[in-house]
Amino acid sequence: MVFNKVRITTLLIFLFIFALYFVTRLTNIMSLPLFTDEAIYVRWAQIARQDAAWRFISLTDGKQPSFIWIAMNIMRVIEDPLLASRLVSVFAGFGTLLGVMMLTLELFKKKRTGSVLNQIFGQLLESKTIGYIAGLLFVLFPFALVMDRMAMYDSLVAFTMVWALYMEVLLVRYMRLDIALLTGVVIGGAVLTKTSGFFALYLLPFSLLLFDFKHTHFKKRILEWIFYAIIVSIVAYSIYSVLRLSPFFYIIDEKNGLFVYPLSEWLKHPVDYLYGNFNAIIGWYLTYITIPFILFVALSFFIGKNFREKLLLFVWSMAPFVALGIFGKTLYPRFIFFMTIPAIILGAFAVYTLMLRFKNIFISYR
Repeated sequence: MVFNKVRITTLLIFLFIFALYFVTRLTNIMSLPLFTDEAIYVRWAQIARQDAAWRFISLTDGKQPSFIWIAMNIMRVIEDPLLASRLVSVFAGFGTLLGVMMLTLELFKKKRTGSVLNQIFGQLLESKTIGYIAGLLFVLFPFALVMDRMAMYDSLVAFTMVWALYMEVLLVRYMRLDIALLTGVVIGGAVLTKTSGFFALYLLPFSLLLFDFKHTHFKKRILEWIFYAIIVSIVAYSIYSVLRLSPFFYIIDEKNGLFVYPLSEWLKHPVDYLYGNFNAIIGWYLTYITIPFILFVALSFFIGKNFREKLLLFVWSMAPFVALGIFGKTLYPRFIFFMTIPAIILGAFAVYTLMLRFKNIFISYR
């Protein structure tokens, strides 16, 4: 009976978080002024919906098409094209919320028992306060409140990246072929959304921070992980190769050159733009994350356990950040959105640990 009450309470909390998410994202969603890029993406989706020959229309501007593909299908149900396109970000943000909660539960759960399926899909019913905190922080995160209501690529990028990290964590912990294939599919979705999705592949080796080097046959298992990592890469690049069906595929590289310096060009002036780039993106980070929350992120490394898990989150947040500062050519604040998601989980860990400590102090005092 107690167990059932716990499960019901947990389910109600999750439902409350989900309801709060949709209330905050859908209320007055059409009151936001139309942003220039939104108008472009909406028009692309309309054209792609009407003419199958232009399903890769976004490639004419060097942008991957997954956002456009989803938007054009929602337009079949929703008459207003702008609303349909903004709903892509709403649903992507909800997927990010689920990913944040699932990733938090997977990283910080105390033990893993039972079958793999029970471990993965049964986590949503586990009573873990840290998962609730991470979910609430994301729902109330001002950056997400804006991006999840606009017809922009960035919410979809955050969605694919958080699930890519989740799948990589599962892969290094469970070493299964089906997980490797699913990881490749998720990363494939990321690279079909935006070039920054390739960070999910570049950061795959860092998942070894969670590798069990104390395992009796760890050498055999590390070779097994390498085999699965190769499968992940093959699947992801195979999905990305779909874009080669379009004669405009080459424009992606040209477009990337407008936002990041190619290595050959960067070597001519490796430090000339470092100060300006880092000054800009650090300013954006401080503005959107805020200094108090950054202090919680830093505090997470000095309290509680799970250091390797926290280090993995830190790498996923900071590695793209540093790469953008070094190689960035044309920068916009929205570029760092997906990089802030791991920081939310770190902040949630700090809040949760402090709550436990204050609770224990209060109980001892009484």
